[in-house]
Amino acid sequence: MKGTLVIITAVIALVVSFFLFTDIAFFSRGYARTKLFASDMVGPTLKVISSPVHLIGDLFDGYVNLVGVKKRNADLQRRLDALTAENQKIPELEKENNRLKGLLNLRDQKEHQMVAARVVGEDVANWFKCVIIDKGRVNGIRERMPVVTASGVVGQAVEVSKWHAKVMILNDANSAIDVYVVGKHSRGIIEGNGRNTVKMKYVLKTDDVETGDRLITSGKDSIYPKGLAVGIVINVNKNMPGLFADIDVMPFNNYKKLDEVMVVTQ
Repeated sequence: MKGTLVIITAVIALVVSFFLFTDIAFFSRGYARTKLFASDMVGPTLKVISSPVHLIGDLFDGYVNLVGVKKRNADLQRRLDALTAENQKIPELEKENNRLKGLLNLRDQKEHQMVAARVVGEDVANWFKCVIIDKGRVNGIRERMPVVTASGVVGQAVEVSKWHAKVMILNDANSAIDVYVVGKHSRGIIEGNGRNTVKMKYVLKTDDVETGDRLITSGKDSIYPKGLAVGIVINVNKNMPGLFADIDVMPFNNYKKLDEVMVVTQ
């Protein structure tokens, strides 16, 4: 009932409004007072009717503005994501740049001639740890040539074809490197065991070797030149039977992350 009354009132208000705002001659003459009275009566009703219309208009404007804000936010988020991605690349590019600089400095050393190569594959099944490089006999690569990076020894070439070579890394169970302890007279043999760490063998318990010592090649195994970095001692155990200490060494090179290497050809 209340809804019907509202509708009837609205219709009457619209009809009266039509006549109030029409410039026909009938209302132009003699009805000014009636016109003002009707206007006073209908005005509030028109205001009630027009308020929802204005409200809808305001809501629509607000919706349009909200859509615009969301679009701008989405654009800003895309730009932020792009900048974040670029910033994340910078550390990797710096690492790559430093690695290449190290290889260039290594190659420029006058005491050794070297050939740059890239690791293109690996064979790390069980105890045997080897990687494949993209240089071979046509590049002057031969068996038993040392392979290094700016960080230190990788291993030695063991199989060489025309275009590629297989490099046995020092973690391989068949690998053995004669080393010195930097700054000391202690000497031993680095042997691989198929793991991430290697063993330093034949070091007497009375020798001065401790955690943190750095190891370099001695040059006495007829393969590796003297003075190449090998690894760092991470554990020394002398509380065991026998003459020799049990020493664990972490190689400076991580064979799982090898990319560019240098082959010492002379």
